Amino acid sequence: MLGFDFDVTGTETVRQTGQVFLEKLRSDDQQHSSQQGATPFDLASDIAGLALKYHPGREVSFLEPCIGSGIFFSALLHDAAEKTDELAIRRAHGVEQDEHLAALAHDLWAPAGLTVSDVDFMRLTADHLPKATLVLSRPPATQHHRLSSDEKILSADAAETASGIRPTGLADLYNHFVLATHKFLAPGAVSAWLLPSAFLHRHAGHALRWYLTNRVRIQRIHSFDRGILDATEHEDEILDWSVLIFTNERPQSSNTFEMSDGGELFNATVTKEVPYSRLNPASSWQDVLRDDGNQQVSYRMDDFFEIRHGWDVPGKKYLVLNEDKAWALGIQPYHMHPMLPPPTDVTEKVIEADDWEYPVAENRRVIIASRYDSSYLEDKDPALLQYLNTADAETIAAAKQSENNLWYNLHVRGATPILVQPATEQDTGPYRFIINTSQGVAGPGWITMSPKLAFAKPQLILDGIDWDAVQFALDNIRLPDATQNPPFTPEALASLDATVIAEYLGLTDQRA
Repeated sequence: MLGFDFDVTGTETVRQTGQVFLEKLRSDDQQHSSQQGATPFDLASDIAGLALKYHPGREVSFLEPCIGSGIFFSALLHDAAEKTDELAIRRAHGVEQDEHLAALAHDLWAPAGLTVSDVDFMRLTADHLPKATLVLSRPPATQHHRLSSDEKILSADAAETASGIRPTGLADLYNHFVLATHKFLAPGAVSAWLLPSAFLHRHAGHALRWYLTNRVRIQRIHSFDRGILDATEHEDEILDWSVLIFTNERPQSSNTFEMSDGGELFNATVTKEVPYSRLNPASSWQDVLRDDGNQQVSYRMDDFFEIRHGWDVPGKKYLVLNEDKAWALGIQPYHMHPMLPPPTDVTEKVIEADDWEYPVAENRRVIIASRYDSSYLEDKDPALLQYLNTADAETIAAAKQSENNLWYNLHVRGATPILVQPATEQDTGPYRFIINTSQGVAGPGWITMSPKLAFAKPQLILDGIDWDAVQFALDNIRLPDATQNPPFTPEALASLDATVIAEYLGLTDQRA
């Protein structure tokens, strides 16, 4: 490819200087939300060298879907310079959306034959680039909640079009890059990716694990020791990284691949030959290296939530009133407790609250209850006492709780932040989860979910929980049998796999 004496080593030195300069500019720019950091040259060189061991033939057609300043192309050129009789780089393409990095990569590597496209990789079709025989890349590790709705749809569409599988909405961006690149792979092409290790065990990595199990043949997975990269995405440090190498050929059940952990790529602490028959894309691959891999920790919904039916108010025919009637009777507001509308009246996924923290709804109802005796009520709320005195014996018997003497002291349930309805045709999961921002009490027809104490660890006390993120996670619950929906009962909901919630709480990020 190089028809002249190109100074690869000197150009790499200039690249490192330019990379540092651009990183300084990016860190000074507060609007630049992503700081992935550079890949060390030695690591890129090891990845390129290992990938080439699986390369089909002498002629290389190179592709980097997020070229950055060209670290992997530089590593490839260094390797090729030492193997002039074994390798011939015929084509090289890099894609980079950041205009400054794209300009730097072009200025440095265009003389060596690299064509840089300053575009969004997710918008490219199979006709935009030639088929590649070698892909080397470290894609953006942007977390799913940092992507806009439009970005999620665009990336998921690109991934599904290329690979035939659509990542969940909880998948971070690097999953989409691997899947979306499939349309540019030549038969037998080798791909080497430096990725956050979360794809091996997180629920959101299911699509990528399915792809690796069914569409391509894994050659090597190596998980590095923690902290090998000084990598940060939106102030969230990513400690665990893995190299994934596969070839574009259909795997056979008899195939095996090498999986390693710790140390360096060519000098791993632990290495094991893994049969394809061991792989299950629906479960974690984190423990495949271990003989006790089937003993991984599992989580149920009732590990994190108190789940029960909505409250059937004792004496409801008498103690549940239309709000307007309660006000008309002159009852004091601290003796009125708002109820949520019935599930059939709620079509949105959030129940909003007014200034009084009542649910925003038509024909609101309130529960009438008090812990004070008649002498107190006679002085402070005579209207309530007058109303209570009209109750007959049947009403009093229906409302009276065994643990107290005041029949109208109902020990009113508190509001719950998450409510559950049966799924509609528009829902992808087995249930429909509603966020309740009001103080309304859920009645019959609802299932309620209240976080258990363990949920509210210091950084996740109730006021600090991102309920939108929790709701999004709940909507992505997987069923043991996707062909059968579970019954609408607290018991069925409590037994579901809660890995998505464990991931939200960071429990699955611990390396065993």
